[in-house]
Order: sequence, then structure tokens, then C-alpha cells
Amino acid sequence: MVEKRIGMTGLKGIFEAEKAVWIRKSRAAVLTGCLLLAACAFGGCGQKVQEAITEIPEIEENSLAQWKASLEEGEIDELSAESIRGVSVVRDGKPLFAVSYEPRTYKNTFDCWAISEPYQSMVVVDTEAMYDYFHVLAEMELTPAGDVTKEQAGVTDSSNTIYVAYYKDQTPEGGQAAPDRSISYRFGGQDSAGDYYVEADGAVWTVSAETVEKLFTVNPYDCILKIVGVVGVDTISKVEVMFGDKTHEMEIKEEKFKIDGKTVDDTRFNELYTELMSIFIEKELLEAVGTDGERELLMTVVYHRNTSQAPRIIQRYYVYDENYASVQVNGTEFFLVSREAVERLGEMFEG
Repeated sequence: MVEKRIGMTGLKGIFEAEKAVWIRKSRAAVLTGCLLLAACAFGGCGQKVQEAITEIPEIEENSLAQWKASLEEGEIDELSAESIRGVSVVRDGKPLFAVSYEPRTYKNTFDCWAISEPYQSMVVVDTEAMYDYFHVLAEMELTPAGDVTKEQAGVTDSSNTIYVAYYKDQTPEGGQAAPDRSISYRFGGQDSAGDYYVEADGAVWTVSAETVEKLFTVNPYDCILKIVGVVGVDTISKVEVMFGDKTHEMEIKEEKFKIDGKTVDDTRFNELYTELMSIFIEKELLEAVGTDGERELLMTVVYHRNTSQAPRIIQRYYVYDENYASVQVNGTEFFLVSREAVERLGEMFEG
């Protein structure tokens, strides 16, 4: 069952705030995923060079293409924000934004939504911001366009479309995870009043320019939590943290916590693990960067999983400038983080 929303408002109240508002919200999600799940298993200790990890890691698939090919067309009056399971937005013929509900046995509850466009499902979704967009979409006022044909409305060859997958029997109490209906909106030209024509549910309608502006200016960056990632601790077999030619490894065995083979108390262990996943995204990476071999690699973190269903996660942090590091997650690279924060992590492991 899909919960109505798992927004940051609920998550941030669980833990004390220590930093700015957006950091508070992100850290709450990290701590929820890291510390409230079952015990993890990390193993081993050794030395290796960061560049030795060369395997191309897995990128999770999304269900939108399958839904588009298989789901029955629904009716617009069935749609609500809470019933939505996936949205794909194409503007001027180019994919702008795509998000879908992708439950996995190895994922935390709040981490089941995936933004496949543009972030290839390698981010943590801010579901509160996402549902704000869903409400605009589901609640837009459609007015019948009368005798206007599809050709006159300019919707037959539309390059501005929104696809929605939803569960038609959604109730206030919830609904099943998988969608069973879909609606395709095709937006065309404007009428004399400035409203846009849109084809949906077998008819031509008009909708206000203000609503269309909101729908097609969605910023995917506004729909993510500003954290590099959350890896559920109950899915881990080993974590390697590499700085230069040094490798640190963490494990829990028989209720004993170990870092680099040495027993530590749970406070120390949890502190390091939480900090490891508490590196915050500060900016989008908007320009091309050099190849991996041309850049200085600050840190590599490898999360080995204890189930074949979960992909191994490889995070690499490269020097960007004196203030920022660029973060690469499973071969995808979209964001900048604080270089100081990355370097500070190395000091914490050495301390």
C-alpha cells in the first residue's frame, strides 16, 4: 500500500535539528533510514587503491515504459494526487521530469519513489515537494473546448505531454502500490483568452496558462532531498571507505561493532556511519567535467549488499575546486558537495 505522503514534515520531527532548515530535513531522513532499521553486517579490513574499483555498477530500472505500454486508459475524474504512481513530463519534445513509485524489498519506506529523469533514479526524493506537484496536476481545472477539433487545438502532434499512471480505486486510507490506469495529456496552442488547449480522456479541453506554466516549469532539483544517498543498513554486508591508498572497513558481528578490525562502542560506530551518509548536496553540476583519470579523487565509498536484488553502491568524490567536490554515484554525476565535508570524513576515520 502506498502511504498518502512521506513528507519531510513528519521525518524532521523525529530528530533534533542542528543545522539549517534543509539540512535538518535531510538529516532526519538519513537517521531514520540508518538507525531505526535492523542491524547491519559490515565485514573485512585491508588496503587498496581507490581506482581499483572499475566495475560499472548497476542503475535501477523504472516502470514507466512498461506502464505506458500496458495500462488501460483511465478517466480524468478518477485522478487524485494520492492515486498517482508515476508521472512523465515532456517539454518541447525533450524529457523534463519523470518520477515513479518503485518499491523494493531492500528500500526504506520513504525511499521507494525514484526520479528517473533526469537523475537516473540515483537520488532521494522529497515526497512532500513531489506531492505538491501531483496536486497541481490532479486538480487542474479542465473546461470543455466545445466544437474545437484536435487539429485546431494543435494537440495532434504535440511536443508537450504529461503521462500519469495511477490507481483508480485509491481511498483516503490508501491503495495498492501498482497503478492500473493511465492518462495522457497532450497540450496544444492557446485560445483567444490565453488558455491552453489540452487533449485528455478522449476530448479537447482548455486549462489556464498559469496551471500549464506550473506543470512545465517543474524543477527536478526541487523534488529531491539534498543528501547524496541513503543505504539501508540491513541491506549491507560490507562498507569500504577509501582515501588515497588507505581503506577503512566497518562490520558488526555477534553484537560487536568493529572498525578496521578493532572493537568500538555503538556510539562511535553509529556516528561514523551516519556521517558517512550525511554529506549534503549543495549545488547542481551544470557543466561537463573531465574523465575520471583526469581528476583528483578524494574519496570512494563502496556499499556491498547482502542481497542480490540490491545493487552495489559506489560513491566517488572528485575535486571540483577549492570549495566543492563533485559526487559520482554508480557512474552518474549530477551534484556538488562541500569539499571540506569530504575531507573531514577522512579525518574522522583516522581519529
